[in-house]
Amino acid sequence: MTIRDTFPDAKPLGSIAQSQSTIDYTATILTDRDADDPPDVTDYGFGQPVVLPMGRRDADEVAVGAVHGTQVVDPGMGGLGPTLGADGATDQFRPSLVDEPTTLVGIALLGSATVTGNPSDGDRIEAPDHSIPTYAIGHGTTVYQCPEAAFRTFHLVDGDLSLAYYPRLTEVAGAFGAELVGAIADRLRETTEGYDDLLDVIERKVAHQANVDRVVLQ
Repeated sequence: MTIRDTFPDAKPLGSIAQSQSTIDYTATILTDRDADDPPDVTDYGFGQPVVLPMGRRDADEVAVGAVHGTQVVDPGMGGLGPTLGADGATDQFRPSLVDEPTTLVGIALLGSATVTGNPSDGDRIEAPDHSIPTYAIGHGTTVYQCPEAAFRTFHLVDGDLSLAYYPRLTEVAGAFGAELVGAIADRLRETTEGYDDLLDVIERKVAHQANVDRVVLQ
């Protein structure tokens, strides 16, 4: 079973090029050199949910993540490495990552889930887990847009809305952590009901910590 079996309308965005940590990956975005229908810039914007196969042979599992930064890279313009949203990530990249102009995105993994691929059931994920995924994402793994319905289901743990990953997410996204949590919260407000108060509390907590950190840095 493939991602497209479970999410038949999921659009491929690119492929994993390398990782900065267990939950922080870099992907190269497909271009018209790679695909007949490459993604538009609106398909991989800041906060865009994504889904990736975990690559285990004995289980149908996916990792769920979100785009936390973007960089346009042209090796011909001095060969400078890309910079993404996370502080300290720049020294992890190499100029040889690409050999022609391209776009890179940073992807923060939020957790994992098992999947079902019965088309009659629509987009289905089960057993969402917001802990750090145990298994690494392989080089060259295709990154897909995560359908909104699946992204909502991923956040319903034991019947209640959860963003248990958010402390890790703010670490990966660095200076833009509060904004990334806010972008995810906005998506969830549009697809869930009855959780606005919880989302507001999380946003305020993250924003307060971000303001404290920014004052300290000044």
